[in-house]
Amino acid sequence: MIAALSGCGSSTTAVPAVIPSAPDAGTVLVTVGNNFFRSERNRSVNAAVDTVAVGGKVRWQWVNTGSAPHNIASLGAPNFVSGPVETGSGNIYELTFTTPGVYRYNCAIHGDLMTGMVVVTP
Repeated sequence: MIAALSGCGSSTTAVPAVIPSAPDAGTVLVTVGNNFFRSERNRSVNAAVDTVAVGGKVRWQWVNTGSAPHNIASLGAPNFVSGPVETGSGNIYELTFTTPGVYRYNCAIHGDLMTGMVVVTP
């Protein structure tokens, strides 16, 4: 599934003090594993934190998930959810971010055990 986001980013969420890596208008990869999200760009885990420029994409790819189902669910506006809940290596969910903001997400099944954030810069 590939989707594009538009609308407003979170204007009330604080940007982290250190934003890893320079913004990228390309695609960054986040690995979805057994109870973790990991940024493959900067190796941050739970929270996986990535910075992209407007027009940049984040691709979540499932690896070594065992039998546990996982998904990607936004924690605020705009709403995005991968679906259906996906398991198994090789599944991909990808979003293009079109509006600057801070977008937090988790696995709706595992909550705070699996978290991430995408910072979208102009």
